[in-house]
Parts: sequence; C-alpha cells; structure tokens
Amino acid sequence: MTDKWLGTPPSVIIPRLQSLLADLQSLSSPGGFAGPENAVTIRNCMLAQRSVPCLIGEMSGHPHIKDGTGISSELFYFDGKRKIARSLSRWYSFDGLIG
Repeated sequence: MTDKWLGTPPSVIIPRLQSLLADLQSLSSPGGFAGPENAVTIRNCMLAQRSVPCLIGEMSGHPHIKDGTGISSELFYFDGKRKIARSLSRWYSFDGLIG
C-alpha cells in the first residue's frame, strides 16, 4: 500500500497531516498560538518553489476551475489501478495516464 501514498506509509503521513491540521487550527484561534516549539532556524533564506506530485490534463466538474486543461494541487494519495487520486482539497478520478 506504500506506493498508493506516494512513497510514504499511511502510518507516517497521517500523523503528519493531523499535526499540520492542529497547528493551523491553533493559528486560527484568538490567542491560541504562542509560537512554534523547537523551530528550525534558517539563515539567509528565500522563498522558493519545488516540484510535487500532481495531475495535469483536461478537467471537468472542478468547482473553481472552468472545464479545460488544468493542474491539480499536490497529491497525497494516488491509486493507478482504481484510477483515483486525492489532493489536499478534493478527489480526482482519471481515465488513464499518458507516458
């Protein structure tokens, strides 16, 4: 089942996502976030982008993007046999992969 979770076993990715959710909920609560504990210090940093697993293709039925060519956000689950994938915000079904 590891391959369906993009190389990360469910026992690892689920607690990480739960921790992210708890932190974001804390940030949204008035007075609920005192600051990160054990934060890593980064010196001379800059904001950058990197590649993440996603789907690109002809979309239809997306609630915020009109039908046509589009790119999904980062995928957290991918099952090529069942032809389904899950991003942070929604499920995708696809008819096949090219390449």
